[in-house]
Amino acid sequence: MNGGADGESPRKRRRGPAVGRLAELAPEDRPREKLIGRGAAALSDEELVAVLLGTGRAGQPVLETARDLLRGTSLHGLLGDDPAIHLFGSRGVGAAKAARLVAAAEIARRLARAELDARPVVSGPEAAGDYLTNALAAETREVMGGLLLDARNRVVHDAVVFRGSATFAAVSPQPLFRMAVLRGAVGIVLYHNHPSGDPSPSPEDRATTDRFVRVGRDLGIEVRDHVVVGRGRWFSFRREGLL
Repeated sequence: MNGGADGESPRKRRRGPAVGRLAELAPEDRPREKLIGRGAAALSDEELVAVLLGTGRAGQPVLETARDLLRGTSLHGLLGDDPAIHLFGSRGVGAAKAARLVAAAEIARRLARAELDARPVVSGPEAAGDYLTNALAAETREVMGGLLLDARNRVVHDAVVFRGSATFAAVSPQPLFRMAVLRGAVGIVLYHNHPSGDPSPSPEDRATTDRFVRVGRDLGIEVRDHVVVGRGRWFSFRREGLL
């Protein structure tokens, strides 16, 4: 009978590194049990591939098979683009195992697309104002941050940089733009709220907005608007011609 991850006969196992032999691992450290006990995030790339494979090749434990598949590449290299071309019939991986890997890659792509599609689109002042009015409705303290946007005006992250009693003018641009760079954002909609209810910007708000615009210009990240939210009302710098 063909050997595998959990039921392979020791007499049929090819000798290999101890880390690749499931029988030599504590039960809680075997990939499937580790996933159940600690969650998928606790698994290495090799262990994730081993779980998907289920069993190894004839005479080879599943962790060794997973290691062989990943040798010289990465998960993206193994499963990216059109993995079926590389997996079916490749390196002794049969159609059933390859099909599981290809299906897992496609599920990941569809989940990523669904997450992108679900992100709010901020295409102008009205969309930004409506989104932020809802997002900040329950805030009783001043909140400052930025909506980080991709090239299609989708919100990749709502970055809050301060909550408290300080004014918008006291907030440094560096933390927000650092997050924008890390997230790959190409645009930012600045925002803060006025818990008093009146969204009219102060002279300090205007001067600070200009400072953020200059920093963004130097970094190649456009500040597309600054929205000030009051009680059920909002003020857009772009709509009022101040940007």
